[in-house]
Amino acid sequence: MLRSPITPALALVCLATLTIPAQAQAQSQSQSQAVAKSDAECRLSKNGETVYNDDCTVKEKAVEGRETFVVKFDNGKIFRFSGPNRQNLRIEDDFANASNVLFEDKGAKGVFSWNDGNSTDKLVVKTGASSSGSKDGNSGGGLVLGPPVPDLQYLVGKSPVSAALGFVIRGTKYVSETQGPQGTLTDMVDKKRCVAFLISNNIYKAITFADDSKCQR
Repeated sequence: MLRSPITPALALVCLATLTIPAQAQAQSQSQSQAVAKSDAECRLSKNGETVYNDDCTVKEKAVEGRETFVVKFDNGKIFRFSGPNRQNLRIEDDFANASNVLFEDKGAKGVFSWNDGNSTDKLVVKTGASSSGSKDGNSGGGLVLGPPVPDLQYLVGKSPVSAALGFVIRGTKYVSETQGPQGTLTDMVDKKRCVAFLISNNIYKAITFADDSKCQR
C-alpha cells in the first residue's frame, strides 16, 4: 500500500479551504460535465493492414453515466465510441449499424478493436506524443501525458486550492512533483490510481492517468 505524507505546502492549502461548504462543492461537481480533449497519433488497421497512420484528436466525455470517445482524423474521418462504461462501448457506422468494441487502456495509449461483419478493425490512439504542433501550446516541452481521468476533469481550469478539501475527503495522497516548461506536474495516488496533475499559472491544465511506477516510493 502506498503511504506518503502530504507536503507542508499541500497541508497549508488544505487548511485554507476548510471553510468551503462541502455541499456547495458536491453540487458544483455534479453539475459539471467531465470533458477532455487531446492531440494524439492514430493508427487504424483493417484485417491487419494499416490504412491510416497520422495525427488526430481525441475527446473523452463522461456525462450522466455515459462514456464517449470521439476520435477525429486529420482527413476528417470521425469515430465515435460510447457506452455506459469503458468495458461496454459500441461504435456506429455511417448506416447506424452498431458493433461492440473492446477497449484496452495502456496508459498513454488506448486501443479500440471491433468487427463490423466485414472486417476486423483496430484503432490505436496515442496521446501526448504528436509530432505536429499542439493548438493549445502544449507541444515542444517533451511532456507525454496519459489518457484523461474522467471523474476528475471537472477540476480542469480550476485552482488547486479549490480541490484541496476534496482530496482530503477522497484520501488522495501526494507523491512527487517535477517542474517543466509547461508547468508543474504533480503525481498523486487517487483511489488506488496514479494520477498526474499538470498545473500552470495556479490552474489545473490537465489531469491524466500516469504510470504506476511514478507513484511508487
